[in-house]
Amino acid sequence: MIPPDYSNRKLYFKMRRIFLFILLSTLIVAKSYSQFTTDEITYGNRIDLENSNSWAIGGGITNFIMHGDLRSIGTSDDTNYWNFGAMVYIDKMFNPLLGLEAKLTYTQISGGAQYFNNDPDNHTPSYVNINNPNSDNFVRDLDNLFFEGRAIGAELNLIFSFTNLYQTNASKWHAAGYFGVGYHFYNSKLGERNRTDSPNGEVFFPDADFGSNPARNSVDNASSIYLSAQLGIKRRISKRVDLEFRTGMYFNYEDHLDAAITRKQDWETFFVTSIGLAVKLGKKKIFTIWGDENGGGNQFKIVDTDNDGVMDQLDIEPNTPAGVMVYGNGKAVDSDKDGLPDYKDKCPLKYGPISNQGCPLNTDADGDGIMDGEDLCPNTPGVVENKGCPKQDASAPTNVTQQIGLLAASIYFDTNSDRIKSISFGTIDKIINLMKKVPDVNFIIEGHTDNRNSDRYNLYLSQRRAASVRKYMINQGIPAERLESKGYGESRPKFSNENAGGRQLNRRVEIKPVGGLE
Repeated sequence: MIPPDYSNRKLYFKMRRIFLFILLSTLIVAKSYSQFTTDEITYGNRIDLENSNSWAIGGGITNFIMHGDLRSIGTSDDTNYWNFGAMVYIDKMFNPLLGLEAKLTYTQISGGAQYFNNDPDNHTPSYVNINNPNSDNFVRDLDNLFFEGRAIGAELNLIFSFTNLYQTNASKWHAAGYFGVGYHFYNSKLGERNRTDSPNGEVFFPDADFGSNPARNSVDNASSIYLSAQLGIKRRISKRVDLEFRTGMYFNYEDHLDAAITRKQDWETFFVTSIGLAVKLGKKKIFTIWGDENGGGNQFKIVDTDNDGVMDQLDIEPNTPAGVMVYGNGKAVDSDKDGLPDYKDKCPLKYGPISNQGCPLNTDADGDGIMDGEDLCPNTPGVVENKGCPKQDASAPTNVTQQIGLLAASIYFDTNSDRIKSISFGTIDKIINLMKKVPDVNFIIEGHTDNRNSDRYNLYLSQRRAASVRKYMINQGIPAERLESKGYGESRPKFSNENAGGRQLNRRVEIKPVGGLE
């Protein structure tokens, strides 16, 4: 119902416009964000909204600090006024980034003077009779002014997740901003301490004229709109309960929350700090703002049908026989490059036609003086010391380094971690066996990432992943001096980062031969 008083009617319509603006803005942004398409290859910590809880209720104790014409801290008599209260709220998250909150508050309000006499022209309260020596309401000493009362209010806040703006979902800590509008009623009253004409030393001014602000149409009760900007920090205690600390700055639209109206300022500010608990509602195991890498998130499941270390989505030959060595793309190894994979080739290390089951004919196709049966590169002229292949910068045989390089593409890690997935250890063991065949060759292990997260984070993650592979190889018997590790972050993509498949392939490890390590 619209208040009959004209000033309150204006206040009512102004509050309604602000409320509708915040609500409409929240719904529009939430709708836009919800159209985001989740990765098709890996979800990381991203939440499937249909499988997460989006409602929560909470409450806690509050402390109110006034900073207006009168204040709760830093008063003229060095008294600090501690104003405790309580709040309850209900939250609805539209997605991990945005939500809406409705909150009810109740608090004590009180404070004292802040050296009015330092600037009497601007700080003196503008009340009729309050400064008249002939009035019973005459103030003896402005520095002894104080106020007290209670306030009850309601507010609507837009929730904006700072944590999920940087990373998809948090795991233990979560920071969010709360920005909104509220409306509260209060019965603050003005008084003076240290009065000799009062038994308890305090005098209140019930007849003070608040006519300079017609919105306060009652001596004892008033109301106003306020705007708020708050910061909340949550610590997840369990899947159901969070501990929350929140602090905020509030802007009161009127100049009488502290029962004192002066020319010092038209708006009043106050601060509220709270600590409490939030309880997530619903039957799902996780709440929308929290991620869960160990289940509950809609994570991609790696399938490797032939157990060759290459997941089926990237495997060119997903049904190779058990135990067959494959390249990083899942294709069976063809060591002599004669078109017949080793497991079908009767002479796997000698080039030969398929018609001869991979064994060489007594010919020299490239004319380099090395018979095809002994020529590792039968169609490319080479030198004897390289077994028929051209000279290489690295001293390792071409087929061995190629196998190592291709196998390295099938090394996978846990999301946002340097922990090697168990499915990849078999691949690394194959690489180690190949390295042992060329003991005079040193290798560099390079780590790479896609372009998600910051440059600094990606560089650090790629360095850790490369070092993790190096550490495992050393533990398996490869001398440390033969291995170097280095991370390049997102600086050397091989595929487009515009789609999920390209990003998956850019998250890789490359192992290359080098002439030697210093």
